[in-house]
Amino acid sequence: MKFGVFLPNGSDGYMITKAIKPYPPTWELNRDVTIEAEKQGLDFVLSMMKFRGFGGETGFWDECMESFTLMASLASVTDRIGLIPTVTLLAQHPAYVARMMATLDDVSKGRVGLNIVTGWNKFEYEQMGMWRGDEYYKERYEYALDYVNILRTLWEEGRCTHKSRYFELKDCTVYPTPQHDIPIISAGQSEAGRKFVSTVGGYNFIFGAPSEIPRLADDLDKMAQKTGKEVATYALLHLVAAETDDKAWQMCNDIVEQADIEAISNMLNPAKLDTVQDGSIAKIRGSEEEGNLIAGDPEDSNMAFMGIPALIGSYETVARKIDDIASHPKVKGILFSWPEWVSGIRDFGEKVIPLLECRKDWDVARDGGLRGGSF
Repeated sequence: MKFGVFLPNGSDGYMITKAIKPYPPTWELNRDVTIEAEKQGLDFVLSMMKFRGFGGETGFWDECMESFTLMASLASVTDRIGLIPTVTLLAQHPAYVARMMATLDDVSKGRVGLNIVTGWNKFEYEQMGMWRGDEYYKERYEYALDYVNILRTLWEEGRCTHKSRYFELKDCTVYPTPQHDIPIISAGQSEAGRKFVSTVGGYNFIFGAPSEIPRLADDLDKMAQKTGKEVATYALLHLVAAETDDKAWQMCNDIVEQADIEAISNMLNPAKLDTVQDGSIAKIRGSEEEGNLIAGDPEDSNMAFMGIPALIGSYETVARKIDDIASHPKVKGILFSWPEWVSGIRDFGEKVIPLLECRKDWDVARDGGLRGGSF
């Protein structure tokens, strides 16, 4: 069972609340988080990418460090931990991304993967003149498949001639090519998103309460069996842990009670425009339909936590919950975020990991990290 960190390279991380002291996304913070994660034996860090935030009292995601530049800089201060930048497909041409990843592969000595984000926030791309029209909502995974095919051709062969509805390349070259396999990572929640994952193979993050994770992993595995591709499921979760269950739940309640309602509304408004309303869009809109933006169960979907489920409890309680998730053979890892980053990762490494059955025989040098496409 591998563990990763959802890096705070966007302002205020992944909890939309005034309960946590606002912080800007700085190089120093992300460096310290990554170094602590490597020290505690975690396996990878992933940085997101947003070109427009959601404001509110917290200025949620109004600041965001560019993902590829950040990960290259983190490669220079780490030795083992895996590094996963995010590409937003509408903003960057696949030939350019292929070259950036080949460079990052060399800089990191093969410790990289690529997270694919198709993009659903129309206003984020309209501001740059990059929105392809509202038909893109339904076409985005077809676009993504074309994009990934170009990436892989350039990585494997160093050149590509290609013509489709979306791209035209004429003897396009990318040298040097990567010296290691580069895994493709995504977070397809809708039917179309999961079909994309099962077609390209790789790794998929799921938004699901712990009780839902086995079913979601099995469903994806069945889709992948039809295509013959290997797909691994990773859970995406918050971790709110403390010395006792009561203290952890008090932290959670504070986060919900002090939610930034304006920022949450600003996130939900563009989500309403998406014509594909299953998957993650349905999940983040669930509490709004009940007439209360923060009515959802934090362990399932509450917008103070961006609709991402939270593991809440004492260090012993969350360790048991993680072992329950790890008991499913198709679930290979978890990507976490914390209310407090460096101290939260330190507590996880020192107070939770030693309690885990799923890491009892784990050898960091042998089993951990992300090298040569092994995620």
